[in-house]
Amino acid sequence: MAENNFVVNRMTIDYNLKPFDCGDSDINDFLLNDAHLYLKEHLSVTYIIENDIDTIAYFSVQNDKIALNDFATGNQFNNARKQIPRKKMHKSYPAVKIGRLGVSQKYSGQGYASMLIDYIKILFVTDNRTGCRFMLVDSYLERIGMYEKCGFKLLKKIDDSSPTQLMYCDLIILKNFN
Repeated sequence: MAENNFVVNRMTIDYNLKPFDCGDSDINDFLLNDAHLYLKEHLSVTYIIENDIDTIAYFSVQNDKIALNDFATGNQFNNARKQIPRKKMHKSYPAVKIGRLGVSQKYSGQGYASMLIDYIKILFVTDNRTGCRFMLVDSYLERIGMYEKCGFKLLKKIDDSSPTQLMYCDLIILKNFN
């Protein structure tokens, strides 16, 4: 399991990154080249998990929505919103999206990914930072199982022609446990 000698910092424009390589060039490139620009343009916020030596992991979040046409069927959408009071039913709902999430190869297999997903959920449930009800992620096909273990569900049947699949989690379920 993940060690306890780390901190979580919100990236700033002038943040000095420590070494990071998760083995995925797209995920690496976002952190090393794009995260600052996304922050500057108010497109996403990135959080860095680091110790004294390394960047252990990072994640970025951004505002999004979950809508009727995101689901395979209207029944799935109705099931997703069934706990919402009838007076508050809409065709779309606010969501926070995990834009990127990467764990350094050096720290892979130590539970950081699922721990970060739980951290992100708590971050948005406890302070309701953006008024979001749902959490979304475009999961790589090989990561779907991990996200399912973390409470996410597929919005549509898996499309093998796409490298990612849109998944969601209803944050109100967590709120009810607090």
